[in-house]
Amino acid sequence: MNMIHKNGNNTVWFGRRMWKVMLMCCVSIVLHSPLSTLHSVQAQMPGAAPIKVSTETQVMHGKKYYVHIVEKGQTVYSISKAYKVESYDAVTHVDIHFLHPGDTVWLPVRGQFATGTDALEAQKQESIRKQEEQRQQAAAQPAQPSAPAEARPVPTHGTVSSPEPVKVEPPEVKRTGKVLRMSLMMPLHLDQIDEISTSKFDVEQRGKRSYRQFEFIEFYEGIRMALDEMARQGVNVELNVVDVSDNTPAAVQRAFETHRVGQSDFVVALLFRDAFDKAAELAQQAGVYIVNPMATRSEICAENPYMVKIQPSLESQVRVMLDNMKSERPDAHLYIIHGANAASEKPVLDELKRQLAERGDIKYTLFNWSQNGKLTSTLKHTPGCNVLSIYDHKQDQMRVYSSNLLNRLSAFKTNSPTLYTISDWTRDFSDVDFSQLQLLGYHTFSSAWDMTNEVHVEFLKAFRDTYGSEPTSPLAATGYDLTMYIVTGLHSRNSGFWSAPSRSMPSLVHPLHFSRRHAGLENDQPQLFRMESLRLVPTR
Repeated sequence: MNMIHKNGNNTVWFGRRMWKVMLMCCVSIVLHSPLSTLHSVQAQMPGAAPIKVSTETQVMHGKKYYVHIVEKGQTVYSISKAYKVESYDAVTHVDIHFLHPGDTVWLPVRGQFATGTDALEAQKQESIRKQEEQRQQAAAQPAQPSAPAEARPVPTHGTVSSPEPVKVEPPEVKRTGKVLRMSLMMPLHLDQIDEISTSKFDVEQRGKRSYRQFEFIEFYEGIRMALDEMARQGVNVELNVVDVSDNTPAAVQRAFETHRVGQSDFVVALLFRDAFDKAAELAQQAGVYIVNPMATRSEICAENPYMVKIQPSLESQVRVMLDNMKSERPDAHLYIIHGANAASEKPVLDELKRQLAERGDIKYTLFNWSQNGKLTSTLKHTPGCNVLSIYDHKQDQMRVYSSNLLNRLSAFKTNSPTLYTISDWTRDFSDVDFSQLQLLGYHTFSSAWDMTNEVHVEFLKAFRDTYGSEPTSPLAATGYDLTMYIVTGLHSRNSGFWSAPSRSMPSLVHPLHFSRRHAGLENDQPQLFRMESLRLVPTR
C-alpha cells in the first residue's frame, strides 16, 4: 500500500510496511550554572532530621530549582516535603535511596509559571491541616485491640488527602477561521527516503531490514483515517505535518520558526523527552495546546495549562483498580508486592498509600519481594485475597520474577488470589503462561483489541480496507482517537472545549476524557481488562 506525504512543496511516495514500536527512555541531563549565595530559612518535618530550606536557585531546562545540600538523616521524601513539592519531582544525580551528606538535590520552585500551582498548594495545606486534626482526635480515643499482622493496614504517616481538581481557566486560543489547523510533529526521516529499495531481493528480505521512515507510520495513518471521517462530516482540517527526524530541542525550535507551528489550533508531538519538553515550552509561549500521545509521566501537566496528556493518569489507574477490587471482592485483603530499592515503584506506591488511606475500606499489606520469600504461607492466612504487583526491575529480572510469582500464586487449589498489574504482562512477556493468568483472574490496563467490541472490529476492518493490513501497534488507534475527540470538540464548541472537555465519544476505540488535576489536561478514563477464555476483555 503506497502513501503520500506532503512536506512543504515536496510530495514523496513511499512503500508501507509494518513494525513494532520501541520507545527509548531519554535521561534528562542537568546543566550547571553559577549559584548565588543566599540565606536559608529553617523548616522542621515531623519525625525527620531538620531541613534548612535553601533560597539558592538554579535554572535548568527553562525552569527554576532550589538547590539543597543533603545533611545527615535527610531523605528525598523529607526534603521534598520541606520544599512543598512531590518527591518524584526532585532531581538527583544518584540513587534516591542512598543519599549521603553533601549530595545535591534540586527542587522545582512552585508558582513560577502562575498556572494554578498556588491554588493547588493551598488545597494541599488545608488537607494537611484537616488530617492533623483527625490524627489528634484519633489519638484522644481509647485504643482498640490490635488486628492480626496479616489483616492490619499498613501505617501511612504523612499521607495527604487528594486535592480537588485545580480550577485553571485556560487562556483564549488562536483560531485561524472556519478551517481548523492541526500540526503534527514526528520523526519521519524523509531525508533518508532514497535509501528504500524496491528490488525483489529487498522485498523478500524485508523482515531482516528495517527503515526508520516506518517507525511511527501507523500513528500518522490513524490520524489520516480520523481526518477522512471528519471530512465526510463536513469538518475541514488543515494538517501541517512537520518532520523532526533529529528529535532534538534545536530541531523543534527550527520547526516552530519555519513551519508556522505556533499558528495552529493545536499541536500533536510524537517526540522523545527533551524534544517534547522544548515543543511544550514553545507551544505555551505561543498560546497553543500541545498533545502528548505517549508519555506516562504526569509531571508534564504540572505547570503548563496548554498540555494535553493522552495516556491515563496514575491517579485514575489506581482509582479504577481499587474500585474494581472492592466491587468484585468487597472483603478481600490486598497484598501489594514491591521491591524496596526500585525508584520507579515509588510514585505508584505513594499514590496507592494515599488513595487507600483516603478510602479506608480496603485492608492491605505491603510485601517486599526482595526481602521476604514466604509469599505463599503469608497469603494462606487470607484466602481469596487480591495481589497487586508493582514490582519493577530490569527486564530480565522481571521475566524471572513474573514466572516465579505466577507459579506461587497458581499453587492455590482453592480460593486462589486475584492478580492485578498496572503494566500489561501479556504484552511485556511473550512467553507468559495465559492459563495461569486466567486461573488467577488476571486484571491489567491494556490497549488490546476486543473482538467482542463492535467499535474495535469496525476500526480494524476500516484500517485494513484503507492500508491493506491490520495495525500492529496501538499507535494507530491512539492517533485516530485523539484526532476524532479533539477535532470534534473544537469544531462544535471552539475554545470552550478546553475549559470543560466533552465526555468520551462512542466511536472511539479507547475512551478519552480530560480533567485538570494540575495545570494541564490529563486523561482520566483508563480501561481495565481481565483475562477470560485466554484473552483480555474489558471489565464493565
